[in-house]
Amino acid sequence: MVPMQMSERTLADRLGRRIGGSRSRTYWLSVLVMAAIGAAVMMLWPVRRERPLLAEPSMPRPDYSVARVTDVSTRKVERLNLTVLVRPGMPDETLQAALNWALYSVLDEYNRQRKHRVQTIWAYAIEDSTVPLSRWRTLAIWADPKLPEPLQPARSGGDAVKVGSVEYDFTNPVFGSGASGTETSARR
Repeated sequence: MVPMQMSERTLADRLGRRIGGSRSRTYWLSVLVMAAIGAAVMMLWPVRRERPLLAEPSMPRPDYSVARVTDVSTRKVERLNLTVLVRPGMPDETLQAALNWALYSVLDEYNRQRKHRVQTIWAYAIEDSTVPLSRWRTLAIWADPKLPEPLQPARSGGDAVKVGSVEYDFTNPVFGSGASGTETSARR
């Protein structure tokens, strides 16, 4: 005589039989319900706001190094200052490309790996790491376009050029009327 198998009506019955009956049917049913609730919550939960990122620069990466990253955040805005060391005599287009790459790489690192939400970066290109930061050759200011107007950084003014969400200034007032910042200190 062949023993008659009982039909398994529910998933909990099948799971209970597989485990060997060590858990009750109510236990497995509650595990299944909790898993379904967890899946539903994960699918319906609002996705956290995308962190602001710059597009990867299209120009070739010039020779530069990020000498220093300083966190100058306030209670309302996460801000960074970058000191970017460049070769002396670089043309403005190459300086702009160096600052673009520096902004892109630091913003990517802070927002992805360090889980910050940087909203403003001031990047200073300098030619000599021993001079004060006020002797910058080029200045770039990036601000998250979604940052409210009262929290946006002040415009640098002068002959600054805004390209996308980055403002570039190639004229440092510390150097006087010299446009590029390369001093001609021939004193007579």
